Amino acid sequence: MTSFGKFFKVTISERFKAMNFILLINLIAIAVTSIWIAITGTLSSATFSSIVFSWSSIVFIFAFVRLSVLQERTFTRDSYRLIPISDIKFYLGNLASTVVSFLYVMLVECILYGIVIAMNLKSVQEMYTYMRLMNPGNNYSASSMILGALSMLLIVLSMMTLGWTTINLIHLVGRSAGNFLPSTGRKALNVVMYILVIWLVLRVVSFLNTQIGSSMAFIGNSNDTLTFFLNIAAFLVVAAIEAAVSIYLMGRWVETITE
Repeated sequence: MTSFGKFFKVTISERFKAMNFILLINLIAIAVTSIWIAITGTLSSATFSSIVFSWSSIVFIFAFVRLSVLQERTFTRDSYRLIPISDIKFYLGNLASTVVSFLYVMLVECILYGIVIAMNLKSVQEMYTYMRLMNPGNNYSASSMILGALSMLLIVLSMMTLGWTTINLIHLVGRSAGNFLPSTGRKALNVVMYILVIWLVLRVVSFLNTQIGSSMAFIGNSNDTLTFFLNIAAFLVVAAIEAAVSIYLMGRWVETITE
């Protein structure tokens, strides 16, 4: 039997290549946009910051969608499913490589954020001073900011994991149901599946924006710590249930596609 580690290496390789391509396009887009603004107007450090943050949000959306597609292909391709490995290790290895790939994208984007902050250090210090003056009762210490950043990371990863397990479940349920439908019924089911996945992605993005805003409250106030971690626990419990159902479907109803 193939070990979890070996299977993880097989799946992570393809995903890293896909993420590197997206990040390369991101850097090209930032460079082209900056050059265009420098030619047609005035390129300042603040403008460059806006360019980086604007393209970053698009990168995260494309990374999520691309990883979702690669993850679903892994479930239904003979080249992967014929690997001698248990369904549990297969599912968890597939999901783990997806999460790690997204973390890689986040790390690269954070490096870009660091460059932007260094370029606008004076403005950041002024904003920090303004926040402390306007909210004297809140704690804006370094530890509280680190806690806010970690809480944001936790909520992003938990929501992404829930999003991927939900997409997996929708996909595998559709594939399983398609085995009992004629070709016309399968096409109609595929359309419904695509609509559900698109709706889910939009909901995840919307809800994630709300939760990130809530997690920022940790920077100034940590009284809602219990509620915050209960929300994360709820996301992960639902994700675990969806994963269990998906693993059951993988071993019994999902047919593979020969490449």
